[in-house]
Amino acid sequence: MKPTGSHEPDQDMQKATGALIRAAKRAWELARQTRTEIVVVRDGQLVREIPPLAVQKSTGGDEDGGCLSCS
Repeated sequence: MKPTGSHEPDQDMQKATGALIRAAKRAWELARQTRTEIVVVRDGQLVREIPPLAVQKSTGGDEDGGCLSCS
């Protein structure tokens, strides 16, 4: 059995982080397509944002249009 890199003993929990990241990316994509607000936490505060229509490629960690935790 190959190690997964997670310290969680439960196989479901080992896959949970990846699933949450995929769900967040999909939520940002859907919000961008429908021009719908998405609620995120920025500096400890809930903030409503509308993702930009076009994703600008950059060298930084915000390639997905706003989901900082999705990288």
